[in-house]
Amino acid sequence: MPPSYGQINDDVLNAMQKPGYAFYLAVVSLAGLVGLAALALMYQVQAGMGVTGLNRPVGWAVYITNFVFWVGIAHSGTLISAILYLLRAKWRDAVSRSAEAMTIFAVMTAGLFPLIHLGRLWAFYYIIPYPSQRQIWPNFVSPLVWDVLAVSTYFTVSLIFWYIGLIPDLAAARDRYRTELGPEHLKSRIYRALSVGWSGSGSQWHHYGRSYLFFAALATPLVVSVHSVVSWDFAMSLLPGWHSAIFPPYFVAGAIHSGLAMVLTLLIPMRKLLHLERLIEMHHFEMLAKTIILTATIVGYAYAVEGFIAWYSGDLVEWQNYQWRLFGPVAWMYWLCVVCNVLVPWLFVFRRLRTHYLPLFVISLLVNVGMWYERLMIIYTSQAHDFLPHNFGRYLPTWVELVITAGSFGFFFLFFVLFTRGLPTVPLSELKGQIAEEEVPQTQLCLNRVSQRLPQHRSTVLAVFSHAGSLVSATKLCCDGGFEIMETFSPVKIEQLSEVLKLKKSPVRLFTLAGAVSGLLGGFWLAGGTALVNRLTVGGKPPLSWIPFCVVGFEGTILIGSLANLLGLALLARLFRLETRPLYDPRFSRDKFGLLVSCGPDQVELLKERLAPARPEEFHVHQ
Repeated sequence: MPPSYGQINDDVLNAMQKPGYAFYLAVVSLAGLVGLAALALMYQVQAGMGVTGLNRPVGWAVYITNFVFWVGIAHSGTLISAILYLLRAKWRDAVSRSAEAMTIFAVMTAGLFPLIHLGRLWAFYYIIPYPSQRQIWPNFVSPLVWDVLAVSTYFTVSLIFWYIGLIPDLAAARDRYRTELGPEHLKSRIYRALSVGWSGSGSQWHHYGRSYLFFAALATPLVVSVHSVVSWDFAMSLLPGWHSAIFPPYFVAGAIHSGLAMVLTLLIPMRKLLHLERLIEMHHFEMLAKTIILTATIVGYAYAVEGFIAWYSGDLVEWQNYQWRLFGPVAWMYWLCVVCNVLVPWLFVFRRLRTHYLPLFVISLLVNVGMWYERLMIIYTSQAHDFLPHNFGRYLPTWVELVITAGSFGFFFLFFVLFTRGLPTVPLSELKGQIAEEEVPQTQLCLNRVSQRLPQHRSTVLAVFSHAGSLVSATKLCCDGGFEIMETFSPVKIEQLSEVLKLKKSPVRLFTLAGAVSGLLGGFWLAGGTALVNRLTVGGKPPLSWIPFCVVGFEGTILIGSLANLLGLALLARLFRLETRPLYDPRFSRDKFGLLVSCGPDQVELLKERLAPARPEEFHVHQ
C-alpha cells in the first residue's frame, strides 16, 4: 500500500531527528581525514610542488584526475533532476534530492583541485575570468578559462536548482518544528529563514512550477556542456591519446556512468540508516541499474572507437601510444577500466543482480574505482609516452598526493553525512504530488478568470480538505457560483488548479528570457572586449575569435538566465519574507488542502452550500 501524505512527511522529517553516536563518529572520522589532508596541503605549499610525483614529462596527474573525476560525479545529480524531470520519469522523485546534493558537494570537491594543483594558492585569481585589468589578460580562447566558466556556472545553477526544490520541504520542516518545539526554538527559526515565507498558496505554486521548469530547461544543456568543456582541456592539445574529437561524448558518458554509480553507493546505506525503506524502493535502484547498463555500453563503445580511430588515422604516434596503453607497463590500468566500467556493470542485465542490495552496492563501488583509474590513465599515459622516445617517462604519486586524494573523499562524504541530518533527503512534496495526481479528476474550466488577490477588510471563508481532488472540485464549485476571488493552499503542486482557475501565464518566463539574452550579450562583450585591449594573436586565432567566444556566451546565457529566473520567482511568489501568508495553517504543508474564498457577510451561508458537495472537513469564517 503506498504511503499517505502524512506518512511521507513523517518518514522524511523523522530522518532529521537527533542523530546517534554512529553519526558523530562518522563526522569526527571524516573531519579527521580532511584535517590530515589539510596538513599535507600545508606541507606541499611550504615545501613546493617537488613533494609530489609530478615531473617532466608528466605535469598533470592525480590532482587533475581528481578534478575530472569529481566533476564527472557531479553530472548525474542534474541528469536525474533536470533531464528526467523534463521527461516526466516518476522514478526520479525518490532519489533526485540526494543526487542533487551529491552534485553540489562533488563540484565543491572538484573545485579544490585546480587550486591544489596550482601550487601557489595565493595566485588563484589568475584563473578567474574577468575583464582585462592592470595588464592581466584572461585568454578567453583557452579551454582552461572555459573550464572555470563552465564549472562555476554549473555549480551556481545546480545550487539554485537544489535550493528551489528544497523550499516546500523546508516549509514542512519549519511547520513541524514550530508545532513541536515552539516558534522561538532555534530549529524553528533556522527553517523559517530557509523557507523564505513559503505558504504553499496557489499563486506561489503557479510561479514555482514555471520557474522550476525553466531551471530544468536551463540546467539540461549544462549536463552536456560542462564535461564537454572539461574534455577540451585535453582534446585541444596535440598529445597522442588526447587530441581526439570523440572526447566530449566520451567524457559525458563516463561522467554520467560514474555519477549514477555514486548515487547507488550513497543511497543504499542511506536508505537503511535513515529508515527510508517505504519511500526509496528496490524499483528505484533497479531503474538506476538499467541506466548504468546503457552508460556502460556507451563507455565500451567509446573504448572500441578510440582504438579504431588510433589505427585508422594512420598516425604512427597515436597508434604507438594506444598500443602502449594496451600492452605496456600500464596496461593493467587500461584493462582494469574495461573490466570495472564495462564488463562488471553489464552484469546488471541479470535481474537477480540488479534487484539485490549487495550486488548493487559492490558493482557501484567497482565502477567508481574503474572511473577514477580511467581518468588517471587518460591523463597520465599521453604525457608519459608522447612523440619522442627520449621524452618518455614514468610517474608515481607520493604520499602527499595520496593523502590529499583521500582527504577529498573525506571532504565529499563529510558534507553528504551532514546533509542527511540537516535537510530533507527525499523531495517529499514531489512524492506527495504523485498521490495528488491520482486523486484529481478531470475538471472543466471555470467560466470566468479567478483573482487570487484577496481584499483586506472583507469576510473570508477557509475550507479545509484532506483530498486534492476535493480541493479542485471545490474551486470549480465556487467560481461557477460567482465567487471569483479565492486562494488555495496545498502541500503539493496541483497542475489542474491553474488550468481550472484560468490563471494567466506566469511572468517568470519574461524574467528568464531577459536574463538569458543579457547573459548571451554580456558573455560576448566580456570575451570580445577583453580581447580588444591587447589585440594578441594566440594559437593562430585572431583577437576576435567568435567561435571560441560562443562558449563564454553560452555560459553567460545559462548563468544570468538562471539568476533572473530566481529573481522573478522571489518577486512574484514573494519569497523574501520570514512569515507565511495570513490565515495559513501549518497542516497545509503536511496533509491538508485549504480553499480561502472572499465573500460578503451575507454570502457565507450560500458559500457553505456551494462547497457542501466537495465535503470539506472544516469551515472557518473570518470577518
